Amino acid sequence: MSARDHLKIRVGAGAAQRAGEFLALFAARHGLANDDRTRALIVVEELLTNLVKYGYPDREPGAAELALTLDQDCLRIELVDDGCPFDPFAAPEPEFNRPLEALPIGGLGLRIVRLLTEGAHYSRVDDRNVTRMTLRRSPPAP
Repeated sequence: MSARDHLKIRVGAGAAQRAGEFLALFAARHGLANDDRTRALIVVEELLTNLVKYGYPDREPGAAELALTLDQDCLRIELVDDGCPFDPFAAPEPEFNRPLEALPIGGLGLRIVRLLTEGAHYSRVDDRNVTRMTLRRSPPAP
């Protein structure tokens, strides 16, 4: 069994919420476990939040496309956007061995994305960011 769905959105304040609703409908329609849906939602919301905050420093926000592909053992997430070039998997890891007040702001959300996904890949194609991630599905409940 394989399922695929696609959403086009304007990047802005409501983008993460719209993507979350899209993901919730996809999960319900295809029987995705709550744990898997929650992990995917965290990943998508984090990436879209970063895109809204940092993706368009010198121009109006553009568009993004979110594709979900569900196979028997994994959920594949692809986010394509026209923001400035940014590889979320190349960003430095937060330095947790320093005092809290000495830590720079940012980076924790991308750490969470890395922990929740596997098979993550970034590329820049035709002036667009293409971010692909794989989430292993939870084993079926007995």
